[in-house]
Amino acid sequence: MLKSLKVGMIGAGGWGENVIGAYQQNPFSRIEALTDLNLNRAKEMAEKYQIPRVYTDYREMLEKEELDIVSVATPDFAHREPVCTCLEHGLHVFLEKPVATNMEDCNAIAEAVKKSGKKFMTDYFMRFIPQFRDAKLAMEAGKLGDIIEGYARIDDCVSVPTSMLRWSQDSSPIFFIMIHNIDAVRWILGAEAVEVYAKQQHKKLRAEGKNTPDAVQAMVTFDNGATVLFDSNWVLPRTFDGLNDQFVRLVGTEGTAYINLTYQGLQIYRPEFEGAFEHANQSTVYVNPMFYDKTTGCVERSVGHFIDCILQDVEPAITLQDAIEPTRIACAIAKSLRTGQVVKL
Repeated sequence: MLKSLKVGMIGAGGWGENVIGAYQQNPFSRIEALTDLNLNRAKEMAEKYQIPRVYTDYREMLEKEELDIVSVATPDFAHREPVCTCLEHGLHVFLEKPVATNMEDCNAIAEAVKKSGKKFMTDYFMRFIPQFRDAKLAMEAGKLGDIIEGYARIDDCVSVPTSMLRWSQDSSPIFFIMIHNIDAVRWILGAEAVEVYAKQQHKKLRAEGKNTPDAVQAMVTFDNGATVLFDSNWVLPRTFDGLNDQFVRLVGTEGTAYINLTYQGLQIYRPEFEGAFEHANQSTVYVNPMFYDKTTGCVERSVGHFIDCILQDVEPAITLQDAIEPTRIACAIAKSLRTGQVVKL
């Protein structure tokens, strides 16, 4: 009989809760302890998901708990210390994207993974969405031919950097959202980036006291000759149909892959006042839907894959190199923004 893995959770924010739900319903894992700097938030999540113990210091959790896995869902820029510490304690680590927001931290995490010999996976969960998987299979089957060019957009509503994230000025659209498409496109193409050129705009968020770009556009050339324009902003109006907007198109010599995650077949209309109907601002991006009180979707599949890899002692499909390369590309984009120059990788 397979054992049930004991999990420690670091970070209980909005995304952390999605991951918590995925662990708690998996028959082969159980969260034993939860750490968050906000004790009230930690207690709230512990009560909701029946987690026995809470901490405000992950080091205390590591000293007191007997764990198999630690899942890290701290802010983008705050990954290096908890990840390296957990690996030094001999624990498997499941890390939310990105690995880091600079290559120094990214390389330090990579070295810690290699030294530890433990399982490590970055949660690039787009790979577990059927549309992206099918595009990958089509590419491998030769149905798209050689990719000529592509366009990959992922945007967030302005409420994300202004209300949901206290730390948005310590990240950017590159690391918070664009990196999802960077990973997905790199994976589908089976190619590595060789050149980057990027532009950015500062208008709305800077006026609201957030020193982070409104939008970033990055032209990335891959070693197979394809050029893909990555486009991300996080200033969509609050009235947009859902929290985010995502679209990917890859044009090949034999076919084109077209993925639209913004509208996946459901739109709801309801009367807001007599004599008119208004589109409900309801997301149709089925990232982590609930069915009969159970989490389903790409997050559940991503967490489940990592658990299976530990129990079966096999390497995750998302390798350490897969974790590093999107961060390298994202850092090159950030460098191009700083210098105004083309950056070679």
